[in-house]
Amino acid sequence: MRGKRGFKALTLVFAMGLVAMACSDDGGGSDEGETTAADTGEDGVIRFTFAPDPVWDYLKDSGIREEMEAESGIRIIEQASWDEFGLYAGGHADIVSIASFEVPLLEEETGNPATVFGKYNIDRSILTVRPGEGYETLEDLKGKKIAVWDTVSSTVIWGILANELYGLDFRTGGGDFELVLTDLTNTGALLANGEVDAALVLPDFNVPPLVNGEIEPLYDGSTAADLYADEVVAQPDHEGPMINIFMAPTDWYADHPEEVAFFLELWDRGIQEWQANQDTIIESYPQHFAVETDEEIQFMKDYLAEHDWFVESIYLDDAWVETESQLFPMLNAAGLSESGEAPVFDVVPAP
Repeated sequence: MRGKRGFKALTLVFAMGLVAMACSDDGGGSDEGETTAADTGEDGVIRFTFAPDPVWDYLKDSGIREEMEAESGIRIIEQASWDEFGLYAGGHADIVSIASFEVPLLEEETGNPATVFGKYNIDRSILTVRPGEGYETLEDLKGKKIAVWDTVSSTVIWGILANELYGLDFRTGGGDFELVLTDLTNTGALLANGEVDAALVLPDFNVPPLVNGEIEPLYDGSTAADLYADEVVAQPDHEGPMINIFMAPTDWYADHPEEVAFFLELWDRGIQEWQANQDTIIESYPQHFAVETDEEIQFMKDYLAEHDWFVESIYLDDAWVETESQLFPMLNAAGLSESGEAPVFDVVPAP
């Protein structure tokens, strides 16, 4: 998980940034404006922070969100940001989406217990190499340079895989590999240019080198989530590890059951729209998939048809919770977490 020093520095940076930042309401059936003190904890209001997302945009642009808000009487105040940690840690969000395995540390840093109540995006990272280099597994890359974009996020999941499958240490600043930190959009390019021996990539942020065949995935294209499900926990149908779950402070969650139910219903409708209109959404919001040309758009359509990182349902169930919870003692065993305790998962029945 994120090292304490790195996480605290990030929180401090964002706390400072929030002093100067106006928190805007995007509309969605309500007037634009700042989030006021009256909105905090108000019944019928959800302050939500989330990274830019195609399904969310589709819900807004199609009018579905506005219609469902009007019918329910519940309003969502949205703050779109790539830095959900800082907004949530600063008390500026009721609901946030982060990776499931990041929840315990966020609880520790904020001092506020949290409840996970929904799931959304599965980890889609793949390990790539240049064609013809002779590498077949992560074990073959011991001692080599591997580009990663963060000390947390998918790097943590590959840390679990390295330890559970090969007994290896996959961490920045030490371990059995030389991890090279770079921008999210640049991991594949560093590999293609020969500056590193391998790279963790998100397919949607590294389309050109994948389309051009300059880099190729190991494990027959299996994602970190595929390997976790198939090789580590032997549950091939498991959706996870989850790079985006929905969580809220436990006290807010307990006091707002109607808001939570509405939030899940809205996002589950979004998943239904994604499943029915996947190609249309990719074409309508190519920026969310980092594609521009017709060839790149088609690549992304084909890739998602085979490796869909969106869940089948927003709602948790007991079997999913049991399998996802196994992550946490593995984090501890890999030296990536001080605690092996899973966060609180609450199974809300689908309507």
